[in-house]
Amino acid sequence: MNTLLKSFQLTTLGACLTLALSAGVLSTTASAAEQSSNKTTAKSSEVRAAQASKITLKKAINVTSKKASGTLVSAEFDDDDDKAKGGVYEIEFNTDTHNYEIKVDALTGKVIGTETERLDSGDIADFKTQKQAKINITKAMSIAEKNTNGRVMEIEFKNDRDYADHTSYYEVEVLKSNQIIELNVDANSGSVFNRVVKK
Repeated sequence: MNTLLKSFQLTTLGACLTLALSAGVLSTTASAAEQSSNKTTAKSSEVRAAQASKITLKKAINVTSKKASGTLVSAEFDDDDDKAKGGVYEIEFNTDTHNYEIKVDALTGKVIGTETERLDSGDIADFKTQKQAKINITKAMSIAEKNTNGRVMEIEFKNDRDYADHTSYYEVEVLKSNQIIELNVDANSGSVFNRVVKK
């Protein structure tokens, strides 16, 4: 009788453990599928908003460069800014001491906000490096658009050691049809590297 009871307890314990592990695996799988679905939805909403924009990033840069002082250092499309329904372009300019961000409504082309802040020592060093680069930001945009046959949605100068052969480069996102292509443009040679479709 004792042996039968122990055997029953072991069988019941094994069944409980199997059930608990199965529930954990199913929960993890469902969570991963939900996260993947959320990323796809966020990507497609960003693509839809960018496709609906009435002006391009280049046009937004033209609008802001008339109102800004300094050198263009980054530009990006933000599809979920609360100041504009169809998204905004955030264009940044630097002087030797300050950063100026100007927001442009992507549907109307009107300036809807400005911010100014003092550069810290790291930003100053990056800005000095960017000014010495052989390829400026507008040239890097042209290279990226030619490489992809799309239009740039975002570009930012990077000065780091992420790539041994490319210490100074532009990180670029390009809209092409229903995809966002990420690529990098070397700030000195203009070569394109690390091109992938955003997931």
